[in-house]
Amino acid sequence: MSSDALSRLNQRKAAVNQDIGNAREKISVAEDKVKRLQRISSSMQTSIHSLRNIKGNIDDFEVTKAKWEGDQENQFIAKYNSYGVYVGIYDSDTSKAKSQIDDDLEMARQEKAQADMGLESLQSTLNGLESDIKVAKEDS
Repeated sequence: MSSDALSRLNQRKAAVNQDIGNAREKISVAEDKVKRLQRISSSMQTSIHSLRNIKGNIDDFEVTKAKWEGDQENQFIAKYNSYGVYVGIYDSDTSKAKSQIDDDLEMARQEKAQADMGLESLQSTLNGLESDIKVAKEDS
């Protein structure tokens, strides 16, 4: 095999090695993103659980005649019910945000899996090039 062919193989090997470095960096970034989104999702789930407990306490609260009477009772009930509605809306919005984060987490996992497959392919290509270089050197 000619020195030109060997030179081209070495150039391809260098390019593949650079691509492997880029793939490893991409995998590292994806891993960090997955970890970060997992922590956020878990934290949000804990917050949602706490929020729902609070909402349950609000819904279960009863105004008794011993505590309130007349207009004061009606005003308190109206404000307390309004508070419950706002907590419910916040719960709904938080659940939607968590759902979006979970979707982003799944996309990040898929990106990492694709980067892993790309790295495997590059490593296979590199192995083939190294084999071809070895043969080329033996033929020279």
